[in-house]
Amino acid sequence: MSHFSRDPFPSKPALLSVPAVRQPLHRRIVATLVLWRARLRMRAALARVDARSLRDAGITPSQAVFEANQPFWRKPGSLR
Repeated sequence: MSHFSRDPFPSKPALLSVPAVRQPLHRRIVATLVLWRARLRMRAALARVDARSLRDAGITPSQAVFEANQPFWRKPGSLR
């Protein structure tokens, strides 16, 4: 008899996308720093976009200001 009442590793896309081998700590730290820097740059660029261009993209100026003022460690929100 199995110790598990059901399959402990269901085949869900979220589980299949996780790498089997975890990256070393220094690589995960570098990857996180690179991601945070990219978010800083993206938000700084968003803050420089004029209101007309934002409206052309379907983004309100208040949405852009809100997103541009988020801390770098937060994932970007949906602007649409």
